This record gives sequence, C-alpha cells and structure tokens, in this order.
Amino acid sequence: MLHILRSSWLYLNGFISVLIFGVIILFIGLFDKKKNITGIFVRIWGQWMCKSSGINISIEGLDFLTQKNQYIFIANHESLLDIPVVLSQIPFNIIFLTKKELFPIPLFGWAMHSAGMIRVDRQNKERAKKSVKQALTSLKDKNINVLVYPEGTRSSPGKLLPFKKGSFILAIQSGLPIVPITILNTGLNLPKRKLILNKQIDIKLIIHEPIKTKNLDPEYDKDRLANLTYNIINKDLK
Repeated sequence: MLHILRSSWLYLNGFISVLIFGVIILFIGLFDKKKNITGIFVRIWGQWMCKSSGINISIEGLDFLTQKNQYIFIANHESLLDIPVVLSQIPFNIIFLTKKELFPIPLFGWAMHSAGMIRVDRQNKERAKKSVKQALTSLKDKNINVLVYPEGTRSSPGKLLPFKKGSFILAIQSGLPIVPITILNTGLNLPKRKLILNKQIDIKLIIHEPIKTKNLDPEYDKDRLANLTYNIINKDLK
C-alpha cells in the first residue's frame, strides 16, 4: 500500500509543481529572450520536484564540466523522473528536444515552448531536420545547453535501446562536446506504465568525460559517434 501511495504522490507532486512553475516559466519566458532567467526557474523546478518527492540523488563527474562551455548532454531514458533529476543536478541552463505530442498539453506544453524547448516530429524526417536547425540557432543565440534522450522513448531499467542519430548530427554541426550521462534507477523508482513501485532506490547520475566533435563530418562520423556514446553510457548500466 505504501508503494502505491508513494507512486501516486510522485504523479500528484509532478502535477502540482508543473502547475506552479509552469505559470512562472510561461510568463518569464515570453520576455526572457536569452532564457537565462527561465533556465534558473527550470532548474529550481527540477530541484523542488525531487526534494519534495523525497528522491535521493547522487552525482559523480561534475568536475568534467566547465561553466564557460556549452555542451550537448546525451542520456539514457528509463522514466519520467529523468527530466527533473537531470535538471536538478546539472548547474547549466538546459533545453531539451522532446516529442511534439507534449506541446499541445495545456500549461505544461505552453511552458515548455516558453522555456525554449524544441519539439521533434519523430515520424517526419524533414521536420526532424528542422528541429536540429532550430537547436543550432538556439545554441548560437542563447547561453544554453541541449539535453537529448536519443533512444526516442523510455526503456526498461538497465536496458539501452538503439540511438537515433539526430543529436549526434546536432553535436557535430555545432562543434560542441557531447557529454554522455548514465542515469541509474529512475526506472525502478517510477516504472513505465506501472503505478506500483518497489521500495525506494537511490538514483545516481554518472557524468562521463566530454567527447570532442570539432572537425568531424556529420555524414561520415555520426554513426561512430553514436556508437561511442552508446557504449560509454551502457557500460555503467550493466
């Protein structure tokens, strides 16, 4: 019974936090063209969501990151918790590429748009290419970093699905380093399509050493880069 109550609280708390911070981010984002202030509130939302839900998180590898740099963060994706967990732990302004179906959702989708998040149409390659171009423009014009879950959907705990290549084309075209992130145990704390939870398990983020992308060719290097990143993330999932 306690497991069900904890699961219900995570969903309810997510709804409450989006309701509160969504309104703030929606209005601030309209005037914050560089997304500096908006980014702060997005991180506060992630921190508030995790702390008020009693989620215990540890992180290692932050010393690989330098505040003056921009990055393309690439992570595995097991749970809806992945987004607030990553945003709460990484002290950078971050936008993420996410499926277009989320943007029509009242308040939640509007706030994402106002915060500069980029919609991706997974079923249309031409529109997906436009999303990459939009992300490139945002990286150039704003002090932001991009977070991508290249599996395209949530996977089972400890498993990694094949990576889609769009984020690696984005990294090469931008010349920004890729930072692989291994997220552990979010899927065990909030499983996909399940309400009942196991006992709470601490979540861990492993930040891996950045991978340089300058002078790479999107056509010839994207597969090699995707495989390298996949193997780095997958190594700590086993």
